[in-house]
Amino acid sequence: VCTKARQQASNMLGLSNGGKAVLTLVLGPMLGSMSDVHGRRFLWIGTLVAAQMGYLAIFLHTLGFMDLGPFFIFNTINGLLLPALLAVVSDEYQREQRAMAYGLLIATFEVSILIGPLMGKWLTVERGMGLVNISGFVSILAACCFGETLPRSQRLSREETALVQRWRPDIALRILISNTLFRRLSVIVFFSTLPMAGSQQCFLMFLEAAFGFDRVRCSGFIVILAVCGLVIQMLVLPTLIPAVGVSKTLLIGLVLQLVQNLLLTFVHTPASVLVACILGGFGTMVFPCVAALKSAAAGEQEQGRVQGAVSALQSSTMGVGPVVYGAVFAWTLGDGVPGGHPMPSATFMLSVVALIIAIAFASTIEKYVPEECKHTRPPSVRRSVSLLRRLSRTLSGTSLQEGLSPGPACTDSECGSPATADLSGSGVTTGGASAVDCGRAS
Repeated sequence: VCTKARQQASNMLGLSNGGKAVLTLVLGPMLGSMSDVHGRRFLWIGTLVAAQMGYLAIFLHTLGFMDLGPFFIFNTINGLLLPALLAVVSDEYQREQRAMAYGLLIATFEVSILIGPLMGKWLTVERGMGLVNISGFVSILAACCFGETLPRSQRLSREETALVQRWRPDIALRILISNTLFRRLSVIVFFSTLPMAGSQQCFLMFLEAAFGFDRVRCSGFIVILAVCGLVIQMLVLPTLIPAVGVSKTLLIGLVLQLVQNLLLTFVHTPASVLVACILGGFGTMVFPCVAALKSAAAGEQEQGRVQGAVSALQSSTMGVGPVVYGAVFAWTLGDGVPGGHPMPSATFMLSVVALIIAIAFASTIEKYVPEECKHTRPPSVRRSVSLLRRLSRTLSGTSLQEGLSPGPACTDSECGSPATADLSGSGVTTGGASAVDCGRAS
């Protein structure tokens, strides 16, 4: 009975995650475009509430009040939280500082991966889910107090968005192929995310099949991978980007991710697995760098659309990766393998090929990167509004936007002719871009 229940739960979770990938692909860019018009707050708080409803359903299930059906439904919406948070970070930080800020955001997810197992070890299921729900409601309250991050002066007008029908997912996604840099970065996102998603699917089964490790020892390697990712996001990434730039940091992360998969493919010792887990932490540098490069090359009025499109591409790849790698891994353990002997490590050859393609594209993007993203400074908040001031303004009913100080502007003599922003990715432009858009690389 327990085995059948686990299989049913696994199948339902797989369907839910597949629905999450599809929903993020379809709605991510569209909702991001809407946030460029109406502000970030509705999308940010809405995704937090949806995620919290899923955790509340699990908590009520542990108490015997309902089944897990509502959780699987709300879980499909969770994929929209990351693009919402990325857009908020884009509003709060200067372009050249966003890669490091994105890295710190991703580091918070790494922290949750470490805290979760500890909660499961020391708390009962009911108390653990109760704590999760309390923290979720606190995060919703904090988001409400934080206020709006996109000033009205930097939002797109409804007339501009209606002109190019940005609410349509196919048009919203066109920004991924709107210029040479975006096209190359989209290829990098796909071929770097595919190995990461596939490895998550079969890494534990690989350790069991190749080395005979039990679940406890396998979990130890997962913890090492999470710790390394956290350390790299919080310490290495903020140090490396000012030293070599975002594009070179992206290339370094891809190369080290390639070395990781080469070790897993050709070196069959427990020590090599440990080294591979350490190197795998550097793979977490790739997505913040890609998100920062696309953010720097887009206008301030298109940050929601850009981050929604990037997250949609990554989410769809996360849905494809487990399917592809699961099939390949099953084939490497079957009788059809050349030589007739199981070769679970051969699965990572697929990662090697994908990462070589990503590295080939990453090595050529330097000349397309905007100048402001080549010279970085340590991250500092662009608008000098502390959380305490936001809270006091929110409670007093004062308009928060009056307290926001936008990024440094440049004059027409410094920037040349007024900038134009490509709204559809198909040549439709609108004049009158904000001053912060002046000097953007074409």
